[in-house]
Amino acid sequence: MPSPTPSRRPEPAPFFADHRGARQHRFMESADINAAFRALFGPLRANIRRGMSIEGQVFALEMDPCIPGEMLGTEWIPPATRGIDNPALLADAGRRRAFMQRLLAEPRPESLLAYLCERGSARPGGGTHLYVEINAVDGCYAARFPIAPGRGWHRRELGRVLHQRIGPLLIA
Repeated sequence: MPSPTPSRRPEPAPFFADHRGARQHRFMESADINAAFRALFGPLRANIRRGMSIEGQVFALEMDPCIPGEMLGTEWIPPATRGIDNPALLADAGRRRAFMQRLLAEPRPESLLAYLCERGSARPGGGTHLYVEINAVDGCYAARFPIAPGRGWHRRELGRVLHQRIGPLLIA
């Protein structure tokens, strides 16, 4: 009986061999990031209009692994449950980066993490803005939404801006 000959077909690359059950997080597509910013903007705008302020909130966003741009759910993550008693401490970029890396390493279905806080501008007369940062294993995206005085029943108004991908050293 002849011995089996080795196949001449090369092994698939590790990236292509990786499938839904083999990795914890998938790489995010622009549709997922855009959907996350859209989903956060609506409730944030409503809260800002009512006069509420946001001080260091963290949310986990679960995206559909098969349909880009489709959100399945969100979860609020109180920083105190992860050892940070004062959410204002997350304003420090190094501490926030370590916190996000720790959360991304946890086994969870959510693949995006959002950090939200209200900040005053460093420039004189720059006003306040709402800083929104979305973290994934393959990138970090942020936007600064300007907060202006509102009209009518709105106490304040949140302006729309485009988000941008930022590097870990550029996070402010």
